[in-house]
Amino acid sequence: MLTDALTDETHPYPVALVCAPAGSGKTRAVADWARELLAADDAPTIAWLTIEERHNDLDVVHRAILRALTDSGNPRLQKACAGLVSESPDLGATLSAALHELGENIWMIIDDAHLLRDTDVLTDLESFMRWQPPMLRTVIVGRFEPPLALQRLRLDGRLFTLTATDLAFTSDESAEMLDEHGVVLSPDDLDALMVRTEGWAAGIRLAGMSLEGHPDPSRLIAEFSGDRRAVADYLIEEVLAGQTDEMREFLLRTSVPVSFTVELAEKLTGCTDAHGNIDWLEHHNFLISRITENPTHYRYHPLLRSYLRAEISRIGHVEVEHLELTAAHWHDEFGDALLALEHAVNSGDHDEIVALLARTSLPLIIGGHGEAVDRILTRAPRASQDHPSARLLRAAAALASGNIPVATSTLELLDRRKSGLLVDGATESRVHLLLRESLRVQTAIGTGDIETALKRLQSVGGGSSGDPDLDAFVLLQEGRALLFLGRDDDAEAVLGRSLAHARLGDAPLSVMYCLGTLAAVAMSRGDVMVASELVDEALSIGRTQSATSDPTFQLTKLVDSWCRYMRMDPDAARVAAESAEALRRASTGTAGLADGAAALFGLDESEHRHGSVTMVHADSPVSSALPMPPGIRAVLLPAIQYAYLSAGEIGWAHELATEAQSFLGPTGDTPLVEAIIHLHLHRLDLARRTIQPVLDGELDCAAGTNLIAAWLVDASIALARKHDSRAHSALTEALRLAEPQSALRPFHDCGPQIRDLLVRSTGRFGVLEPFAERLRASFPRSESTASDMLTPRELELLVELPSWRTAEQIAADLCVSVNTVKTHLRGIYRKLGVTSRRDAIAAAQHNGLL
Repeated sequence: MLTDALTDETHPYPVALVCAPAGSGKTRAVADWARELLAADDAPTIAWLTIEERHNDLDVVHRAILRALTDSGNPRLQKACAGLVSESPDLGATLSAALHELGENIWMIIDDAHLLRDTDVLTDLESFMRWQPPMLRTVIVGRFEPPLALQRLRLDGRLFTLTATDLAFTSDESAEMLDEHGVVLSPDDLDALMVRTEGWAAGIRLAGMSLEGHPDPSRLIAEFSGDRRAVADYLIEEVLAGQTDEMREFLLRTSVPVSFTVELAEKLTGCTDAHGNIDWLEHHNFLISRITENPTHYRYHPLLRSYLRAEISRIGHVEVEHLELTAAHWHDEFGDALLALEHAVNSGDHDEIVALLARTSLPLIIGGHGEAVDRILTRAPRASQDHPSARLLRAAAALASGNIPVATSTLELLDRRKSGLLVDGATESRVHLLLRESLRVQTAIGTGDIETALKRLQSVGGGSSGDPDLDAFVLLQEGRALLFLGRDDDAEAVLGRSLAHARLGDAPLSVMYCLGTLAAVAMSRGDVMVASELVDEALSIGRTQSATSDPTFQLTKLVDSWCRYMRMDPDAARVAAESAEALRRASTGTAGLADGAAALFGLDESEHRHGSVTMVHADSPVSSALPMPPGIRAVLLPAIQYAYLSAGEIGWAHELATEAQSFLGPTGDTPLVEAIIHLHLHRLDLARRTIQPVLDGELDCAAGTNLIAAWLVDASIALARKHDSRAHSALTEALRLAEPQSALRPFHDCGPQIRDLLVRSTGRFGVLEPFAERLRASFPRSESTASDMLTPRELELLVELPSWRTAEQIAADLCVSVNTVKTHLRGIYRKLGVTSRRDAIAAAQHNGLL
């Protein structure tokens, strides 16, 4: 960036300001740029002046400037400066005139300019830069901006500024520096070091020195902090040196929180001019920065903060506890329950921890902070860890990580407490009771005893506490339980109430959870369009809230992948695979189901279909022992059944039919998968008898899309029996059901006979014709083998069909008999599976022959 900015001839900068804290590599960056510049064919003359304390004298600095220009190695410049007198009061003007007359490009680099303090020197430098000749460019380098009046240059677009952020090392640059110490890190270790150092050159250099020859780089990087001897010595000598006792005290106290505002700094330090101190630190580039997302908050560099945290004990244990509690109260007041709890635990004050847990259990659980709370509580006093609110949070953490046994045992321990009482003898609060029973429902969804847990929750009377956040959470768990019990209508009603509470409480994550679960209800019903709309809103909220690693977000992506699969979107498998990978990282136990879905949704593109079908069987989302809503099992049944049969796995297909009966009971979905087997084995009468109750409406399918599949089975049976009229009627009914959902997948699952029937029936579907055409276009043209069977003469005749000329006219043009033309036409019709000229034209167009 430095080279690009300073050598940009379309918008040159006469003056550049490079300001960054100690150890940021600014001088090295400028030196590297200078060497690069000197290597060019049209290299300018470069003069380098490093400022020292003695240069705060006008005569001394004048002599230094002239010496730097003279020592630049340019004899013409040396001659131009020979007649100049450093003691001259108008040296700036005479130097400017001399350089202008010389007419050569010159760069003047003034390093360590932050040491300049003398008013006369600064005024003289300001005046010179304002009127310097056009062929001269000045680069000012320092730890912080010297007190020069540079605003006018900024406004005129004549000043370019580089900060510590601009100079931060990239991963590649860091790897190069480490290589100087013979250190080569793995990508993960290098990423971890970049997080520790944030690209601070001195930190990377110190890490390289420590890592040189170290047997365990990963452990050293994990422990690399400001209290390591080498880092601490550097910070003391280069960063903290010269600070007053008051400023050191200010730094120590404000290092307690990860970030702080001016107001929090005042509370922590008792300093009424905290704003002034922070401004001074900012201006002097004291390894402090504003948080981009919240510019009123400040933070120290991680290495500096870790050093200060290690040093803070010198102000006394009692005072440190007081500071931690001050930070806890501050974060609690502004609604950051997690940080509040962390500081309360750091204080070690049991009463404060318990009081905070009682107030913040709900937002911590709803916000999905269970795992973080669990880690924090391991440092809390034993009595605090045993508090019921703490155990609730630890149960929530276990559920978030998929550890159902730990969640179960934690809740059982709470049950063994004295009924209705907390450990301190106080009556159990309604909030505590509702949270406990809600977590019990979540646990039961993993263990299978959902009905009992749901009754306990409903007996408490959830959804009417008056707290929208609490009601949204409780109703969400009730709705999930109803979904897993297969009571989709009840689940939808309860989840609708939960969503209303979540929106009222302005809880984006709760809204995402509700929408994602409602999308699962829609999927359970086979409602592609509704599921897709709910998914889109849920995922949008999750991305906005940076909640893409949330397991619910990833499960919602799985519903999205199913919607794409039903619409023949080629991204369906990719989305499912991404979800599987994220769920695997989260260790939720559902990654296998996502793997099975990804394998199923990617079968069309698989180069090893049988191997992919084996993966579907191994991680079957239908046959899995993990709890799953019955409707979601049902909606995947036909696709899996067709996959098994296409791979020749009749045994798996029979097992699937048996399993469907066990987990779905007397619904139309079970006869459907049985009928698919009978059709495959060409047992047409048995297939018709099996599927007829579904077609007659005597048995309802749990998933609406399965009724589409049932009519397609009927159409396939009719085709096998040469009952074209019935086949067309059944296909039309399937199209009628599929069109509102844009459900294309069931037609693809049935095989080429349905595609051929669609082609032969072109123009015969009335208002459904546009959807039928869209469906025809969704089939890959490579599936058609009819064109391969057409002879060259038949292909020649096929081209003539759209002209609608008579057989006699075509025969005359081709110089053949009319009977020959008619014979070729019969062959074309037979091979394309049609009976008329109109249908032949449509089939040929669909297969890319016309």
